[in-house]
Amino acid sequence: MRILLLICMTSWIQVTLPLRVYDIDCIEYMPESQDKDDACDDFVVEAFTPDQAEGLNLKSIKSSFKYVGSVSHEDHDTFHNAHGQCTCDYRSCNCSKLNLKLVPNNLPRSIQKLRLDHNSIAVLPNCTFCSYSQLNYLDLSFNNLTHLQVGSFWGLEYLIWLNLGNNSLMYVKETFPNGVFSDLVSLRCLKLHRNLHNHHQTDFQFPDEVLSNLTNLESFYLDGFDSLVFGEHFKNLTKLKILDLSRGHCNIKSLSKSSLSNIYQISKLNLSSCNLQGDNLNNDVFKPLVNLKLLDISFNTDLGVKSFMSALKEIRNYNITTLIMNFIEYLYSPSVHINKDLVESLPSSLIYLEAQGNNFESIETGALELLPPNLTYIIVGANRFLYGEYFNEIYTLRSVKVLNLNGVVFIPNIPKYVAQPAGYTQCSSPQKTFTSSRPLIITLPPNLLCLDLRFTGLRYVLTELTVNASNSLESLIICDNYFPSLNGPIKGLPKLLKLYISDSNVKDIRPQMFKHLRSLQELRLRNDLLNFFFEQNFALKVFIYLKNLRIIDLSNNGLTIIQKNIFDGLNLLEEIDMSRNDMWAFNVSILNLFNLRILNLSHTQLSSLPLETRQHINLVLTNHSVFVDLSFTPIHCDCTNIDFLKWMTSSGAFDANFTNYMCRYENSSSAVPVKDAYLQTFQYLDRKCADHSILFLVVIAATFFMVTCVIVALLYRFRWRLRYLYYAAYLMMKGQAKNAANSEQFHYDVFIAYAYQDDDFILKSLVPEVKNTP
Repeated sequence: MRILLLICMTSWIQVTLPLRVYDIDCIEYMPESQDKDDACDDFVVEAFTPDQAEGLNLKSIKSSFKYVGSVSHEDHDTFHNAHGQCTCDYRSCNCSKLNLKLVPNNLPRSIQKLRLDHNSIAVLPNCTFCSYSQLNYLDLSFNNLTHLQVGSFWGLEYLIWLNLGNNSLMYVKETFPNGVFSDLVSLRCLKLHRNLHNHHQTDFQFPDEVLSNLTNLESFYLDGFDSLVFGEHFKNLTKLKILDLSRGHCNIKSLSKSSLSNIYQISKLNLSSCNLQGDNLNNDVFKPLVNLKLLDISFNTDLGVKSFMSALKEIRNYNITTLIMNFIEYLYSPSVHINKDLVESLPSSLIYLEAQGNNFESIETGALELLPPNLTYIIVGANRFLYGEYFNEIYTLRSVKVLNLNGVVFIPNIPKYVAQPAGYTQCSSPQKTFTSSRPLIITLPPNLLCLDLRFTGLRYVLTELTVNASNSLESLIICDNYFPSLNGPIKGLPKLLKLYISDSNVKDIRPQMFKHLRSLQELRLRNDLLNFFFEQNFALKVFIYLKNLRIIDLSNNGLTIIQKNIFDGLNLLEEIDMSRNDMWAFNVSILNLFNLRILNLSHTQLSSLPLETRQHINLVLTNHSVFVDLSFTPIHCDCTNIDFLKWMTSSGAFDANFTNYMCRYENSSSAVPVKDAYLQTFQYLDRKCADHSILFLVVIAATFFMVTCVIVALLYRFRWRLRYLYYAAYLMMKGQAKNAANSEQFHYDVFIAYAYQDDDFILKSLVPEVKNTP
């Protein structure tokens, strides 16, 4: 068939880590934490260091324990002081990581919590804690303890939480003498894991008689060793709910029929990473666990699906609601075909199933219909599913709300050993290849809310895709695949609220892609390649049909230019993420976004925001809070941008401390971090950009006045001489004008009278000279 179906196609990928929760997943649809009733998690401890002397508390327990006793005057005077190197407050002391070799004896008597972890304490003498009888929390992990004494915990009748993990307490009677826990009548959590280090032998038998007095114990963490058998004194732990062997050094390998016979009261058993061997697992091993509700058998790669399912089949009628069986198949083993027999081995009451990384490739036709009727959460990522006829039966999963088929980009190492056959049929009947002229319509389970298809190796141009409309899908995650073009449309998802197509090399989007997704509220297109698309389609309104969109993520797409009206019609938009792009100017109009609450423009090249954007943010701030993020952007700190800086620092839309904000000064090629919320920047700009126009006018006016005064004084001082010069010039001018007027009345200019004796001079010298004169 030319088109592989989206839902069941996953890549041929193996992983060595569980696929848990990331920033984009189905977490909001998942059930509450499976550890909510773990007594060891009732205490939430906040680590604090010795230099933090005050204001620090270890959070109170979530149990019904009440403080008993009063605080003495001596304790009241010292509880806020540092006792030696320990840091104490009213109810707790932190003495961790101080290289202590003995338990301090000068701490406040009223403390309820005491941390002594990560020290060098090697011995706990009798009555070590007799002075601290109010303790309910005691952490002695990561020390050098090799044995305990009978009275090591005398006086701790209120102790609820005890951690002895990460020491060297061998599981022998010499280490745990009888009566060592006799006073711990209130203990609910005991941690003894990581005491059997890898270099030690593992053929121990835990001295379970020392546990006889722990009748209130609910959670027990310890190491696992080969041929493990829980002794008969475990029956006295009537309130024991959780037994966890996964957090320490676990090397069980084999479990016999009697291994778990004395812990029938537990409801949760964690045997993950215990090196269990399928050949050494008795089919009846879990039969005594009649109260079991949760079983975690993950990361036992030598266990094998067939061996485990054979043992699980014996308890399929127990009230088990949670089964976690990730990576129990050898990484390099052949693909596994899920047949009806495997499906029928699942507990009939199962609600939550994790089966990741087990090399599943195909499912027998009709097997899906045999799944437990109340199965709601199926997490089967990191497998090898291929398209097959079983795909048409997915709609039969009527109770399923979350279907996780994601994968992980992982390159395995070359195997050290030859892969052995699994001992059961892989793909017993080859998947049929067929063609059909019938239109492709995907039928989803009717109650499916979230479908996760990350890292599944999907490579398509997303052209028209039709889904049967009788579905409840709200979240579709197809990130980390390859969808270069989103042409669409996608039909038949009337209730879809969230669509994630990040990290999928999207280069082109057609508006009809979202034409039938009118209910969509969140769209993530992060880490795609949309820069060229927005540059070439400047007038295209890609998101015009998404009238109900609340959140849009276009971060890290290399955007430099984006059309001004890209958000036209998206009037309900509340969050815009355009961070980590290469924009130099924010020319996008947000004037229609009156519900805007978050505008993320961090890690861009923006130097400021336009005036109309600022004015709109101010308007929105009058109705509700808005957060604008411009961190790690080179904001220009010069006179031309001072109005924006003043608006930014006075607006309530920014981080008040301006953490990770940058400043690029004039004539500077790089931006520098701002460490004082722009205070020094404003001091610098106030001096550089001050307005001197008034001073200039004053100086000009004063100068003009002074010059005027000097001129007036000079005129007054020389008034008579000036008057004389004036009249003299006047008369001279007047005389010249009169002479010029009179000259026109005479024929000759000069008459000369002389004596005859002067004839020679007159006629030969004077007359010629006068005549030649112009």
